[in-house]
Amino acid sequence: MSSWNIAVVGASGQVGKALVDLLQFSNLSIDNIGLIGSDNSEGETVRVSGKNLTIENINTVDWSQYHIAFFAVNQSVSQQYARLVAQSGCIVIDASGCFAQEDNIPLVLPRINDSLLADFRNENIIAVANPVVSQALRTVATLTDIRQLLQLHITNLIPASFYGKNGAEQLANQSARLLNGLPAENELFNKQMAFNILPLNNALADEVTIIEEIRKITGDYQLSITIDAMLVPVFYGLTQSLTFTSSTPVNIDFGYDDSFGLEYGVTLMTSDYPTPVTQVKAEQEGLQSIHLADIRYNHGHSEQIKCFSVSDNIRFLGAQILLETAEKLLTEYL
Repeated sequence: MSSWNIAVVGASGQVGKALVDLLQFSNLSIDNIGLIGSDNSEGETVRVSGKNLTIENINTVDWSQYHIAFFAVNQSVSQQYARLVAQSGCIVIDASGCFAQEDNIPLVLPRINDSLLADFRNENIIAVANPVVSQALRTVATLTDIRQLLQLHITNLIPASFYGKNGAEQLANQSARLLNGLPAENELFNKQMAFNILPLNNALADEVTIIEEIRKITGDYQLSITIDAMLVPVFYGLTQSLTFTSSTPVNIDFGYDDSFGLEYGVTLMTSDYPTPVTQVKAEQEGLQSIHLADIRYNHGHSEQIKCFSVSDNIRFLGAQILLETAEKLLTEYL
């Protein structure tokens, strides 16, 4: 098929907007992009390829006219609509995590387990890995075969935008109020986000969900994994500190050339280190990547490797991962 009709469900959200932007520059031959939303966003207009497109209500869409539907929404929306869309013949690529642990639905992290895309035919649904999982496994894959992992520890510094526009707006509002001598208004959490650090273990950073996804993708359901997660007063950019052990010795005492990590969308920084502020700015300039630095042996445990990475959780871990999934599916499996 020479051209595709693609729907973006959640087109008014942060990841949805970023995905619409990236689709305009994709190598895919796209005939039509449909913007789909809820009652709240219905009727809003978005500029796409020089045209003003109107967001359509998800309840009135004729799904048979679309080949692919990206679901950049929460689990409740995916639970309600994804299977109905898939049954119409439209392939659903879902980022909500709703289907990640279903045996009959492939859990895909592009560039890591692309071959599972062939299993979309089971239910016409593809689950895409959680952003925490995507960043961690792509980072590890640059250094060792993920199937050889023996232990993995991930410390996640979660930005406010993990909780959507409301998270970013609440951090901005709290910061402004506190700087003007006013008390913070807490809505998402029972403690203030601004100028603070909060421990996390909820639906978006749930350690059980992350562990189960990693085990499913690696194929090792006994893999030893530990997770720490903290909400930090940063708007955008997921920061991770990783410590892992592989059954195959990992040699990090050699020079890395410019191609290192490119296979997995990873950029190595040898003379500097990434931060959410600097790397999200780079993402906005079109340099989508996971930025990796500070690769070293763990002191006192030479069999363990430690490293530090940062990536844009909206444009890269959200929109770019979805787009790569579709590009691989449409060019090699359809």
